[in-house]
Amino acid sequence: MTNKKQIQTKKISFILALSVIIYAAIDTYLFLCHDINIMRITTPVILGLVIAIILCGLLHKFFYKWLTKNPINLSYGDQYSHVIESETTIESIDATETLLIEQPMDFPEQECPPSPQSDQDTADSDCLEDSHLNKYDSILMELKKKEIERQAEIMDAVREYVTIKTAPYLSKEDIATLISNIEYMAYDQPESYKPIRSNIDNPLRSPGLRHLAWNIGERLGVSLAKRAVVIKDSFPYELEKATLEYLRLNLRDNVPSQIPIDVPDKGDYRFHLDTDNDDSQ
Repeated sequence: MTNKKQIQTKKISFILALSVIIYAAIDTYLFLCHDINIMRITTPVILGLVIAIILCGLLHKFFYKWLTKNPINLSYGDQYSHVIESETTIESIDATETLLIEQPMDFPEQECPPSPQSDQDTADSDCLEDSHLNKYDSILMELKKKEIERQAEIMDAVREYVTIKTAPYLSKEDIATLISNIEYMAYDQPESYKPIRSNIDNPLRSPGLRHLAWNIGERLGVSLAKRAVVIKDSFPYELEKATLEYLRLNLRDNVPSQIPIDVPDKGDYRFHLDTDNDDSQ
């Protein structure tokens, strides 16, 4: 629809521009060659047309708004029957709303209409099958919606955790880059990783970085290999001597570190920010 409107607008603009040019050419020719000034004749006509068009547009808008707010029923002969039908419709709507309110909030099974044919059982089974399929689609959509909401909550928790845990060791810009790398890991885009470096006077060390990668990947459900890649590519200077295989096998080890291992509770993704600070060294 937008393309059609644009094409129509271009055509109208072209026609108007061409009309103005033709009019100017004719006026110039008549004035120079025949000493005829048509401006005295056409100017009142043009002004009258413009005023008429403007008044027509204003009246159109006025009557449209008025008729929208005050509809007119032109079927006078059936006025009484329309009133009865309207009252009946209102009563049926009220009854339907009452039934909907009293009905429990679940997926009701559709009732099949009675069939006089001999294959009544087949028709009933087909109707029940359609009802169950409708349930399946609704339940699947609800599950997908909840999964999307849960993933968004997990990513918010990861951002908060990374900011709190790395604030003593990284600048604000580097924390933002690290969070972007983690998001790229979640969407399987390792080619977008960008390297950063921790503070020179207070750097992050290999055990803390390994534990950080394990804690985050455990919430996002990422494999150990991908965790090793993201932490290696994010901190190439701090992990210069560590291979990807070494990092993969030692992401979760029992050594003192700046960022301790944070095992999530069963069925939960939240970090233990209020309890693991005392364990870091």
